[in-house]
Amino acid sequence: MANLLQGGRGRPLHPALVHFPLALYPTSLLFDCLSHLVDDGNPFVKGAFALILVGLVISVGAVVTGFADFLLIEAGARVWKLAVTHMTFQLVTGGLFLANVILRGRDLDVTASAVGPIVLSAVGVATLAVGGFLGSELVYRHGRRVDRRPERLEVPRGDEDPPPARAEHPARS
Repeated sequence: MANLLQGGRGRPLHPALVHFPLALYPTSLLFDCLSHLVDDGNPFVKGAFALILVGLVISVGAVVTGFADFLLIEAGARVWKLAVTHMTFQLVTGGLFLANVILRGRDLDVTASAVGPIVLSAVGVATLAVGGFLGSELVYRHGRRVDRRPERLEVPRGDEDPPPARAEHPARS
């Protein structure tokens, strides 16, 4: 089961899933702002609710696969502490957007998003950004879940045509 949650060699599932909440949550905040700029922002209010809801559903998969990756890290190491901080920020983000969707679900017939959910979205997007930055540190700086072995490339052999010769330019005088 752990291999299924961690993805294939060099192809972890967690990074593939996190792109959705990283896009959906900020877009919901944009929809909130747009709901105040048009006469009847109700489609944007409902759209923001739907974006958050879909983001939460996909976040469950991101949390599960991220935790499976976390279990591969040696406890107490510097990278482990960074991973715990990343996980904490992302769990707080999930909690903020869960509270947000609960508040919004009470009244979807408003003409513009209420201030409370907008504040929750703004704080949630901020914690999401910090957690996302920490996650990128785990991958790009510390190489977590990165297969560093290069893939073998097949070199063509035999009867292929040689590459075209470069055209020579006459020397300028």
